[in-house]
Amino acid sequence: MSADTQIAGAPVPRPAGGVAQAAGAVSPRVLPLFGQVQHYAWGSPDAIYDLLGEAPSGEPAAELWLGTHPVAPSDCDDAGRRRPAAELVGQLPFLLKVLAAEKALSLQVHPDRAQARAGFDAEERAGVPRSAPERRYRDPNHKPELIVALTPFRALAGVRVPARTLAVIEAFDVADLSAAFRPLATDPNGGAATVLRTLLTLPRERGRGLAGELTRAAATIAQRAEASSGATSSGAPSSGATDLARAADLVGRLAAAHPGDVGIAAALLLNDVTLSPGEALFQPARLLHAYVHGVGIEIMATSDNVLRGGLTPKHIDVDELLRLVDPAPSDAPVLRASTLRAGAGGLVRYWPVPVDDFVLAEAICAGGEVTLNRPAVLLAVDGTVDVEITGTGPATTEAPAGEAAEADAGKGEDAAAGAATGGSSLRLTRGQAAMLTGPATVTLRGAGRVFAARPGVRA
Repeated sequence: MSADTQIAGAPVPRPAGGVAQAAGAVSPRVLPLFGQVQHYAWGSPDAIYDLLGEAPSGEPAAELWLGTHPVAPSDCDDAGRRRPAAELVGQLPFLLKVLAAEKALSLQVHPDRAQARAGFDAEERAGVPRSAPERRYRDPNHKPELIVALTPFRALAGVRVPARTLAVIEAFDVADLSAAFRPLATDPNGGAATVLRTLLTLPRERGRGLAGELTRAAATIAQRAEASSGATSSGAPSSGATDLARAADLVGRLAAAHPGDVGIAAALLLNDVTLSPGEALFQPARLLHAYVHGVGIEIMATSDNVLRGGLTPKHIDVDELLRLVDPAPSDAPVLRASTLRAGAGGLVRYWPVPVDDFVLAEAICAGGEVTLNRPAVLLAVDGTVDVEITGTGPATTEAPAGEAAEADAGKGEDAAAGAATGGSSLRLTRGQAAMLTGPATVTLRGAGRVFAARPGVRA
């Protein structure tokens, strides 16, 4: 998700099979890593402070960045000396975050690699300053994102089946809203783009008026639902009733955070999902999405290419947004974790994604040993875990993507451990992070949960 920052002239990092070792390094090391907190207005007043074991400052904390992103790079503790992590590992192709949303973020879409390169080159030739608010492509990279829920996490993702959306719109009984959404009935596969254009090009006062009418209608529906909630029911509510109740609640949340924003209406186009802890949502290129509320671990390709579509005071380029967005209906891309290894000591699971910028895994340690293959960044979110390098590999080693890469770790561990020189170790408690300075197999011991991020390569 966009952090509304920019990469000013930074080269786009390319994925590698593992963290590259620094020139002259004899063996990889595991070092304490210190991220940077981003205080955006939509952030939680307490979630990230609680994770870090700090007292809330009164300022919202939206994201904790862990990586080498040039806007907010992390530091490592190298034998008592604070050093930029990039000095030790170069530029990582991903950024790992803790994201804590108290209020909804903007509706947005990201380009694929070809679109990003073409857009970046065109704006460079046109001389559009990279800091200009109207700049659309601040770097030539794509920006796929994956978020894993730590708490129940509400998000909007992908265009919902038109029949379900139209039923919700009809129930709101707002004439201008119904008119704007009518193209969904005549063009189910592409009408969402027409709806977006209609809403986002409304004159400012008409847009505010529509948002106000919709907000009042949602409040009425919510009051009716509350009044009837105590009534005896013969069964579970219908999917239509559930859609309407969630839509009314969503409109109320969005209106509180973004009063008068016509993006409140546009949000009704999308699937509204709540992830359970451990479930994930993947945002590929061209998928319109927004985070609404919750805390999660997010990993994304290092980029800041965002085309916004509402719920923001920032620049919206309607034509470019619609050129990128996929208007076809689809389910929200919810992912459930795949278990890679499990035993008495715990388990390792991951969320498979079709990109080569990152692989995200979680080690759940249950008092024994759990092994991870070539992690680059580690973050403990619960308990206390000892991290030890038990095997090393050449910096040129390339890992196949996803499950094959992690499954191969089991075979490579014995040989790698035999060649290990003892490695280094580090204890992580909740909220602490670490970085590996080179490709290595690490063993975790203790009781806790650790997220592990590394570059990935498609098989």
